[in-house]
Amino acid sequence: MRTLFIIISTFLVISCGSQIAKQQNKDSYIVETNKAATVDTSFMDFFDKFMWDKEFQKSRIVFPYRQDNKNITTSVKWKHLSFYTENEYIPILNSDTVRLSDKKVETTTIGLSIVNFKKKSITNYNFKKIENKWFLLSSENLSINSVPDFEFIDFLTTFSNDSIFQINHTVFPLPESYADSEKDYETVETTIPLKDWKHTKLVDFINKLMVPSNINKESKYRNIFYQGVENGIWVKYTFERINGTWKLIRLEDYST
Repeated sequence: MRTLFIIISTFLVISCGSQIAKQQNKDSYIVETNKAATVDTSFMDFFDKFMWDKEFQKSRIVFPYRQDNKNITTSVKWKHLSFYTENEYIPILNSDTVRLSDKKVETTTIGLSIVNFKKKSITNYNFKKIENKWFLLSSENLSINSVPDFEFIDFLTTFSNDSIFQINHTVFPLPESYADSEKDYETVETTIPLKDWKHTKLVDFINKLMVPSNINKESKYRNIFYQGVENGIWVKYTFERINGTWKLIRLEDYST
């Protein structure tokens, strides 16, 4: 199994609400026709295969599928959702300093919001576990201000576009950890002084940022992970709310 999703297994989400209620009768039919399918051991394993395997994806859709206020009635009309299969890495937002893969959380509903900074829009995807198998229920395109944790997303946009704002919202000297390729990828701890800082248009690197629907807005931390798709990329930006404003407080790059 591909390793690209070790950091998304514990995304929790808000309930899918009325959409799930509308699908309950259909769920029994879907489970009936997929009894031969393997039980999903985790959402990350399911989602990995869901992205890459076109036939598997079609088998895990609730039809009729609600997509932007339109119904896709059968799998014959389904167009494969590629998600991150054409990307070098997957950027994911988290609201604490613990790696998502280190948590153990039980949930039967998962919602993912994918932010497109270039188009200033998001796409919401709603998943539900039915008899130990994950299914995609619906998706919807919305304006970017509908994303969970919009206040931080708005901050990221300004942080990326305004070099002075970025400096003023970064703690210097900035702690940095990285895997040193010249020392057999041994972890090196250092700091970046203000004079060596180079402006980073972060939203260009994290376009299609994945955001969990129930992100903890009260947390004083935000982490942005991006991990490679079938490569050794592994980067983490840590932000902290200090005196009422967000600041970049640490960089980590364990790419190999």
